[in-house]
Amino acid sequence: MSAIPQSDAREWRAAYTRYTTGAILLHWAIALLILANIAGGLVMTSGLVAEDYSFGMYQWHKTIGLLVLALTVARILWRIANPPPAHAPTMTRGETLAASAVHIAFYALMLAVPLLGWLVVSASAAQVPTYLFMIDALPWPSLPIREAVSETTRESLEAVFEFSHKWLALAFLGLLALHIAGAVKHALVDRLPSLSRMTHGGGLARQPSRPAAPFIAAAGFVAVLAAGLLIGQAKTANQAATSPDVSASGEPAQAQAGNWIVDREASRLGFTVSFSGKSLTGTISAWSADVTFSPDALEDANAIVTVQTGSIAVEDSFVGPQVQGADGLKSDEFPQARLVLSDFSGGAAAGSYLAKGTLTLRGETLPIEVPFTFEEVEDGTAMVKGRAEIDRTAYGIGLSNDPGGSYLGKSVAVSFDLKARPSGT
Repeated sequence: MSAIPQSDAREWRAAYTRYTTGAILLHWAIALLILANIAGGLVMTSGLVAEDYSFGMYQWHKTIGLLVLALTVARILWRIANPPPAHAPTMTRGETLAASAVHIAFYALMLAVPLLGWLVVSASAAQVPTYLFMIDALPWPSLPIREAVSETTRESLEAVFEFSHKWLALAFLGLLALHIAGAVKHALVDRLPSLSRMTHGGGLARQPSRPAAPFIAAAGFVAVLAAGLLIGQAKTANQAATSPDVSASGEPAQAQAGNWIVDREASRLGFTVSFSGKSLTGTISAWSADVTFSPDALEDANAIVTVQTGSIAVEDSFVGPQVQGADGLKSDEFPQARLVLSDFSGGAAAGSYLAKGTLTLRGETLPIEVPFTFEEVEDGTAMVKGRAEIDRTAYGIGLSNDPGGSYLGKSVAVSFDLKARPSGT
């Protein structure tokens, strides 16, 4: 159909109104968030982003997706309360059907893609928690997929969800091309200010909106986010209430078989690991040490350190919840870690030594070397300090989450600062 004659301009301008203000604001907000998330997703999966920023990008990707989901609900409610203006008068029946199909497909994708992303996170073995805007006080729950299906089924579902999430997200770009092509056709061929319908320009009359529409749309947006956050906070509180206090119960008895008794109150055992460009410090609160050592009799030296793995903690809202889980220490299945040192030798500097032995962690027993210093002070007590590096992936830790160490370092530095007194004193 040809362009509308100039003589009919007044007639079509009266009927060809622009969208309501609420529809315009929601349209552009959702469009910008979707395009930002598609661009971010392509960058994240391209390997071009620096490792220090990859984890943060993934978390913001989840937040933006959930915002798109909530805004889409608001947009649908707004559309129900305020039906859109009529199609362009130059459109044929086929063009009208095609435009309607594109709009329906847009709404379907705006709901399906964020929901599939939520399913991917819920089915993932990594169990990385979701916090809106990366704020600890805004936890978003995972759907109970891992608890409901077997491991094999979970892996299959995760693969299906990831595939669907990726390709349906890319389908947005195809629909966007059709959407833009239609708008350009109306502007250049039909000589209609179609682009002005979704802006505040073009001289088009504004379609009136119902007074209650803003409250209805806002209620839908708030309801989606509030429901998720309330459930997330309830689950977090329940997990905290049901988690056993392993630092106070089930703690190994203080060993006294060696010639030194470690003063637990004056000693520290912990570790550090890099995470998303920063250093995280972890604590180990339940442990015991059986130590026999003398600088003059290294051939008789030995040490056994037993750790309750459930007492190992990291003060980080993303890493902390995973420490005890299936991709972490699996402390329910392997409640103890055991360090056995039996080969001692002197170091290059005075007071420095090297101990060799094995570390059993998460069912794996591997060799380990522990350099340390030993100093006896005037009151007969000894100060012992040392640091050992272990590869978490060698013990099967974090293989589902980050096997290559992109944002969670593969090397974990375990350090100790001990004060001990001779046994019998």
